[in-house]
Amino acid sequence: MTCNHCEMRVKKALESVPGVKSAKADHKKGIAVIEAEDNVTTEALVKAVNDTELYEAQA
Repeated sequence: MTCNHCEMRVKKALESVPGVKSAKADHKKGIAVIEAEDNVTTEALVKAVNDTELYEAQA
């Protein structure tokens, strides 16, 4: 992530995962903070970001 627009794309991708209540991305820190139900897996979150084909997430 390099800008605010990147943050919005990552946020949207994460919030598309069923069970995610909220997500916030910070391009300066290179992180995202997610509030989700217990059944949401790290793998599902990583896949959602990687499926954008613009960013590569790691767990």
